[in-house]
Amino acid sequence: MIDNIIISTHVVAGVISLLTGLIAIFAAKGKTIHNTAGKLYYISMIIIFITAILITVLIKFNIFLTVVAIFSFFMCFTGYRSLKRKKPNQVKWFDKLAAYLAVGFGLSLIAYGIYAYVKYQNIGTLILSCLFGFFLFQNGRNDIKHFKKDQYDKMWWWFHHLNFMLTSFIAVVTAFTVNNIYKVIDFGSFNFVFWIVPTIIILPFIIRWNKFYKKKFKL
Repeated sequence: MIDNIIISTHVVAGVISLLTGLIAIFAAKGKTIHNTAGKLYYISMIIIFITAILITVLIKFNIFLTVVAIFSFFMCFTGYRSLKRKKPNQVKWFDKLAAYLAVGFGLSLIAYGIYAYVKYQNIGTLILSCLFGFFLFQNGRNDIKHFKKDQYDKMWWWFHHLNFMLTSFIAVVTAFTVNNIYKVIDFGSFNFVFWIVPTIIILPFIIRWNKFYKKKFKL
């Protein structure tokens, strides 16, 4: 019974994150619709993270679920928090905790990927763990260095929020496609494309929006 509740909650939160993420992306930035959708997206990501950990610990260990849950939540958390800590003195203890945990989890994922390859010759787990682990480690490390600054760059929080929230959304979309699309479209040994299609589609938008807002803010 409890297993079904956890899994159902995870699925519902996943659907909500997809819908609210899309709304937040295309709604006017700073307006009520964008802000409301963004908050709902953030809350749904918290639920996804918690239920993913519960599924892994209580129901069945799933390295894919664990990796994506940790990665997407950290990106979402630090992206959301950037709106609250625009100045150096606005950094809270939980911001630092999240960054240090990201570094720790990142290194742990890399170590697990190497272990899985050495023991089971699992190249997929090696690539997955090292890729997500590296990005977790690097972004956590960058945040730690950022916390130590006495002065921040102009509008840094805008781009931090934009890039991290969209990276989080890429992870959410990737999780959805990897878990579901192959049930409708099966490419066999080429199913790995579902891992990269969301990034290929969304990354150009991230680059374009960065250029647009840098020009808008005259940076």
